[in-house]
Amino acid sequence: MKWFKSDNEILQFLINFFLIETIGQLALFFVCFIFRFFGMPQIYFFIRSTPLVHHIVFTVLLLIAIGVSVYGIIRKQKKQKGSESDAH
Repeated sequence: MKWFKSDNEILQFLINFFLIETIGQLALFFVCFIFRFFGMPQIYFFIRSTPLVHHIVFTVLLLIAIGVSVYGIIRKQKKQKGSESDAH
């Protein structure tokens, strides 16, 4: 099975953002659950009771998605620029 490939940067960003956001939120949940399971419920209760933590996590994951997309665009431009200079 091939991964979905497209030249549309906006679509790639949305897919990256969805995947990074989903995996990041699940990772935060499991880390909190592991802390709670191993006798540190304070961290779990702090993260669950503070709405600002969710905004911070969302912002960090959004910045990671933007970074991944910008890196892909720069890499694609360098690749195109390199193939153009080889052709001349």
